[in-house]
Amino acid sequence: MEEENFEKSRKGRRYKKKSGVGKKIGIAILIILAIIVIILGIGIGMVATKIGKINFSELDESQLGLNNDLYNEVSGSISREEFESIKNVALFGVDGGRSDTIIIASINQTNHTIKLISIPRDTYVQVDGHGKTKINHSYAYGKEQLALKTINSNFGLNISEYVTINFEGLINVINKIGGIELTITKAEKDYINEFVHESYALTGKPTQLLNSYGKVKLTGEQALTHARNRTVGNDFDREERQRDVITAAMSKVTDMSLSEMWDISDSILAEVKTNLDVSECMGIAANVLSNSSTYLSSITSKQVPSETDGKGQKIDGVYYFVCDLEKASQTFKDTIYGE
Repeated sequence: MEEENFEKSRKGRRYKKKSGVGKKIGIAILIILAIIVIILGIGIGMVATKIGKINFSELDESQLGLNNDLYNEVSGSISREEFESIKNVALFGVDGGRSDTIIIASINQTNHTIKLISIPRDTYVQVDGHGKTKINHSYAYGKEQLALKTINSNFGLNISEYVTINFEGLINVINKIGGIELTITKAEKDYINEFVHESYALTGKPTQLLNSYGKVKLTGEQALTHARNRTVGNDFDREERQRDVITAAMSKVTDMSLSEMWDISDSILAEVKTNLDVSECMGIAANVLSNSSTYLSSITSKQVPSETDGKGQKIDGVYYFVCDLEKASQTFKDTIYGE
């Protein structure tokens, strides 16, 4: 009965407040928070040493398929001032050369909200130079440059910034912050225990198994295994688990003191690649930290396209998630600018 209740609680959670744990440590938002925390009250020289830990990699904005008419398309539901206050960053979680996780982190500095919008990795889209294929293939074909262009051109967005972290980096960061708490089902616990040895093989540490399910504390290795789970539920459940991880990691980091964040910042910053503008991030970070309680109580997550807006379909023997891209584009705009 207990397992049944946990399984029921997971189903149907489409757009929800922050909850339990998840995946690659808050990626974009965490890096913003880390940079911000470093900036707050700490000398410029020391800040420079921290920023030097980050792997910056610029992109050619003229090749990102930016929708320069986006404001005109959403102006009926948002002012120009609020539109300009919204920061959208693409988060790529990479495993084996493909962006196994694609999440758009949308930070609204006017309303002090954060929205995490995940895109199913099997979504059938047009990839420039490669025809119709899975959206996560775009990263394998052209890294962040082509991945962003694919997102913008298929969903009518204008995202130009990204943060990328690989799965192994997830282990290091979560262990550095002392693990994360997550509510898991018995089936998820059993999956972790069956496959977690693969994650521990990456770090060389003794394998730790879970003794219970429900609300548990996960190590980095256990969290990585959980994030890779494709067996329990479907890809939509898997992506929800990943969004939950980001939320839990963000919550834990923002509860830390400045000295604690300073201590872990090297580990966080060293695991990411980004083209975020540091000076702009300073302002966003200050806004997030000064309104942290409001932000943390206003984190929502959603998947676009949703499970009900498309269907799995085999094309030439390959599984894809086929949806109405025009409808998905409108849902993206409504979610970011209209809700």
